[in-house]
Amino acid sequence: MILFVDVGWLGSPVDVGTFLIVLAMLVFRLRPRVATIAAAVVALAERRDDVDDDRLRSELEVDSRDVEALRPRIVRTDGGDNDG
Repeated sequence: MILFVDVGWLGSPVDVGTFLIVLAMLVFRLRPRVATIAAAVVALAERRDDVDDDRLRSELEVDSRDVEALRPRIVRTDGGDNDG
């Protein structure tokens, strides 16, 4: 889809270029953050009994892999065995 913007509406061609760059940065940076926040909301909802996390996951369109990616993993770095 090609969008034609009247240059006089926004200002000079430099202003139009700046506007398009800021708009592109906003879209490409904001979309991943919203997806991460949605996955975090679903991960928190899974811990609550009074929230239907499956319905929330489907409404927010969150993949289970995204939720699992937010869970902390404890990794032993001292080389010891896990028998404790």
